[in-house]
Amino acid sequence: MTMRAMLQALASFLDGTVRRIGAAVAVVLLPVLIAVTVFDVVGRQYGNVGSSRLQELEWYLFFGLVLLTFGSTYVSDGHVRIDVLRARLTPRAQAWIEAFGCALLLLPACAMIVVYGIDSAVLSFEQGERSRAALGLPYRWLVKALVPAGMGLLLLAGIAALLRAALALSRPSGDDSSSEPEGR
Repeated sequence: MTMRAMLQALASFLDGTVRRIGAAVAVVLLPVLIAVTVFDVVGRQYGNVGSSRLQELEWYLFFGLVLLTFGSTYVSDGHVRIDVLRARLTPRAQAWIEAFGCALLLLPACAMIVVYGIDSAVLSFEQGERSRAALGLPYRWLVKALVPAGMGLLLLAGIAALLRAALALSRPSGDDSSSEPEGR
């Protein structure tokens, strides 16, 4: 197996892993979030049922859904870009921008958030941190642990994107046969 094929396989493995985790999280958390929200709204409106715990649970579920699907959104090319500008660029220029963006911005930022996010979650666990609301939810460390987990998935997605951009840039400059970096 050539180095190119190994890098392509690694990028595909990372992409697939991040996609599967994002899909699983969405399949589990989205229906739960909808059910909790509907119960809270209907309960408050018609049954004098509802609480700050339910509202916090909605917030926690939404936070988890967003953070844990950032990576899969990135590998699916669903993130925000300036498409008007990007569409005017050659595939090689797109690959350069992707490579620089990943190497200089995305990967270092994600790595830093993972490291400090773990510290924050561990400290929260050690201190037994809970909601500031009197009747709020306990185990705030679980929510804080979502930050490094989500950024870790985005980090893996960024590594895959950087590998794909590097592979696209390693092709001869006249070989822009695809409109996207390899594999996307």
